[in-house]
Amino acid sequence: MDPLTASEIAALVGGQLEGEPGRLLSRVRDLREAGPEDVAFFSIHPGLGGRGPGLAERADFAACKAGLLLIESAADAAGRTCVRVKSPSLAATILARHFCGLPPRNEPSAIPPRGPVRIHPQALVEEGATLGAACVIGPGCVVRSGAAIGAGAVLSERVSVGKGSIVGERTQLGPGVVIYAGVHLGARCMVHANVVIGAPGFGYAWDGKRHLAMPQVGGVQIGNEVEIGAGSCVDAGTFRPTVIGDGSILDNMVQVGHNAQIGRAVVLCGQVGVSGGAKLGDGVIVGGQAGITGHVSIGAGAVVGGSATVGNDIKPGASVQGMPAVDIGLYRRMQATLRRLTRQSRAAASDDSSGG
Repeated sequence: MDPLTASEIAALVGGQLEGEPGRLLSRVRDLREAGPEDVAFFSIHPGLGGRGPGLAERADFAACKAGLLLIESAADAAGRTCVRVKSPSLAATILARHFCGLPPRNEPSAIPPRGPVRIHPQALVEEGATLGAACVIGPGCVVRSGAAIGAGAVLSERVSVGKGSIVGERTQLGPGVVIYAGVHLGARCMVHANVVIGAPGFGYAWDGKRHLAMPQVGGVQIGNEVEIGAGSCVDAGTFRPTVIGDGSILDNMVQVGHNAQIGRAVVLCGQVGVSGGAKLGDGVIVGGQAGITGHVSIGAGAVVGGSATVGNDIKPGASVQGMPAVDIGLYRRMQATLRRLTRQSRAAASDDSSGG
């Protein structure tokens, strides 16, 4: 895309410009790499998990040579040209998408997909499958009988779609994605490489001699505009579907167990595990490597810090951290107390050693 002036960028991201309005910028770059024609962003507020910028990040910001900075109102620009916004990361996302020629995220097009279906010669589409207009079936893909692929959907390569499953309009499935039978995947979703959706949930009963597998026939129901990162798995429900709501985002290597109910606009960061039957309300954010125990409920808007273990229900809007997870304020006080006791113990040990 063509470069934008600083004033045009301020208008695009809804911010307040300080400095040279006519300066031309052509891309968004990292603080360390940005030059006079680049835009960089920096946030002084804590992100997910409560961590703010470290000393190295602050040093990079102070030394940054970017032609334009996207920063918050309280940040010190040190006389450099900047646009002050509420969320620098959001502003940078909007601007980067503009420079890359991408439309606003997941915006539905008013024009329905048109054109012929494209099926690679090395793909297999069984009789009884339904293919919408302008969909693409790449090499090595298998679409089983009774499956339905929506208009404009793209199956990149080596994608398997099981019997009776539905892939929504304009949804994209990356290399190696496996969609088992009984999965309903909404419109405009993005499923990255090697994701597995609808595999039998982990349910067994002990009969005294062996573990008997409980049939997992509930399937999976995924809403519109959901993104699922590479290597993630979403298991089928037992007798009701596992559900992921509209606009939710799963990072790489996330596990969602059977019967889990994930609300709208939920964020699950890398390596999060959600056990069977857990319920996460709308807008919940779960930090990386956190574990959610089966059948607990996490209220809407709650934040679970990275590596936390949630074994009890969490109230809406709460922030928790730790193993087991507790209120974030209590967790910080506990950590401060632990550090103080550790210092006292070391000091006492040192005194004993010198006195002996």
